[in-house]
Amino acid sequence: MHSIICKKRHWAGISGFFFALCLAPLASRADALLYHDLRVELAPTRHAFTAEDRLTWPQPPPAPLEFVLHAGLSPRTTGAAQLSHLGHVEGAVPLERWRLRLPAGARSVTLHYGGIIHHPLTAAGQGPGHAGEATPGIIAADGAVLSAASGWYPRFSAYPRHGFTLDVALPPHWEAVSQGAREPVPGRVRWQETMPQEEIYLMAGPFTLYQRGEAPTAMVYLRTPDPALAERYLAATARYLKLYTGLLGDYPYAKFALVENFWETGYGMPSFTLLGPRVIRLPFIIDSAYPHEVLHNWWGNGVYVDAAQGNWSEGLTAYLADHLLKEQAGAGAEYRRDQLQAYAAYVSEARDFPLARFLGRHSGASQAVGYGKGLMLFHMLRLELGDEVFLAGLRRFYREQRFRFAGFDALRAAFEAESGRSLAPFFEQWTGRTGAPALAIAQARFAPDALALTLEQTQAEAPFRLAVPVVVGLADGRTLTHTVAMDGRTTAVELPLPAVPVCVAVDPQFDLFRRLLPGELPAALNAVLGSERLLILLPAAADAPRREAYRRLAEAWAHGQPGVEIREDEALAQLPADRPVLLLGWQNRHRGVVTPDGDDGVDLEGRRWPRAGHGFVITARDGALAWLAADDPAVIAALARKVPHYGKYSYLVFAEPGGENRLKGQWAADDSPLVRRTGAGACNPPPRPPLAGTVTDRSG
Repeated sequence: MHSIICKKRHWAGISGFFFALCLAPLASRADALLYHDLRVELAPTRHAFTAEDRLTWPQPPPAPLEFVLHAGLSPRTTGAAQLSHLGHVEGAVPLERWRLRLPAGARSVTLHYGGIIHHPLTAAGQGPGHAGEATPGIIAADGAVLSAASGWYPRFSAYPRHGFTLDVALPPHWEAVSQGAREPVPGRVRWQETMPQEEIYLMAGPFTLYQRGEAPTAMVYLRTPDPALAERYLAATARYLKLYTGLLGDYPYAKFALVENFWETGYGMPSFTLLGPRVIRLPFIIDSAYPHEVLHNWWGNGVYVDAAQGNWSEGLTAYLADHLLKEQAGAGAEYRRDQLQAYAAYVSEARDFPLARFLGRHSGASQAVGYGKGLMLFHMLRLELGDEVFLAGLRRFYREQRFRFAGFDALRAAFEAESGRSLAPFFEQWTGRTGAPALAIAQARFAPDALALTLEQTQAEAPFRLAVPVVVGLADGRTLTHTVAMDGRTTAVELPLPAVPVCVAVDPQFDLFRRLLPGELPAALNAVLGSERLLILLPAAADAPRREAYRRLAEAWAHGQPGVEIREDEALAQLPADRPVLLLGWQNRHRGVVTPDGDDGVDLEGRRWPRAGHGFVITARDGALAWLAADDPAVIAALARKVPHYGKYSYLVFAEPGGENRLKGQWAADDSPLVRRTGAGACNPPPRPPLAGTVTDRSG
């Protein structure tokens, strides 16, 4: 049997999460497709709907059948079918269980039901600054958002996959969105999806529809008409569909749509994404997080996640979207270092867990494992196999597992088939173990034509099997890259060289999932905000409006974080050395420890940034200590929302009145203990070609 599957889909860095209805699908019927022919009418001002659902099974089902439906919807049948109530189901959503008996040999029945689904938005947080709102289902005057979690259609645990036709009657000037292909009919909107789906979505609201192209169609649904914004997303959608179709195989749906929600979300559904009004207007989203949502239609919505083996799709999607775009821009190594930096900041021994147990993001630690470690697994596998075999393995996996539940075992089998080698030790290590290796150069002896190198793994845990990249810089200006196989605590190698070596660097491009060392890791906000034991010190000397603004920021960041403590600065004569500290306010008595630049401004990157008109966030260069300050309480409130999304940086400057970012940067980290030198010379390998080239236009 499949294990219980609980889906949560969202963006890294975007607040909110999807509540999920958990079902245990029976393996014997996992491929049996239950078809829904749904006719729905929405009454948003009453938070209500009515539905008629003609259900058709691929063959006469065994009797009896059981399903769940939102409480109070009062289902009834017509004809000889029998329906009986089995009771209520406890949980976040009020559900009722029903038993359905069909006449002998029958394989279809029509259910009629209707009522109210209205779960108001509630606060949902995933760490400091990542507060948002969520609902398992809502029908309201602003719009409707319904998923399997809402219980708005009958869910049969024995039949976890569906095809459907969804015909929706709407208020004037409303549109409805679901999976599949759209067919407008007078006074209604019809969607049809015949490919196997895990659930059926219904989103509706007062949308303006923009679209472009055919098979697949790019679509944009905006709550406020904006042709220029729509055109940017239509062009980006076409561009990314072309990129990933060429890389992986045919896009599995009839369209991809951007749908504007009426609160801030970052949800990814099959063939569309539901984003908040502020999110879609952030200038960087369209070329950063947006392709991540497009790609999920191959990984997660094109091949489903078998949760018994962990969620592989977030790591793979992050690697082929977020990482690939950075790699195309020449910043792949920097991006990988950022992932290792997040792991170092958020994942303590108590917070660590195997990748095979990752289901969805709910904290900085779970994101660092599921997304960061996950994408590093695929990067290391790519280097192990080479680009050609790696891509062939991905295409085979997609081709063989499309619209099926698959786990790491199926991924491994696809890569083994293409490479002709066993990858069991690789997958067992990176999906089944916690922790990460820490490397050191135990010895480096330079000779005129050789380098004797001894590498050591210094972590407390057992050694990892590693393919360690070693770059040697030569006196004639060339660099050579070697791969050192390491499967014990210490490995010694002698590398013959064609010229005099002047330097050696171990993993300078951050190709391994490992613990970063002092000197590799710039001081960053993540090291402060990611701590389980953060101490936040308020400025007792600040005036009442600023003091209250700082307190609200501190309480928002401490929400759901029991180890975070808030105190006033005057309570401590000196700062503790055993825990990270965040200082708030120009008036904070300890501010000079971080920025002794005076009371009228801060010196950063060769210029004076005046206090007036600016907000600042600065980390100390030599410890887990940071300072945040602004004079305008409105800017302090803006920083509470924005700063956690800049966690990899050492210092930030924001401008009043809206809190726009004006400067971001990192303190230099150029004294790596994994570099040894005997003379001047570069230890940087030549740039690695990206896994795929850029695509500027779908028709290009």
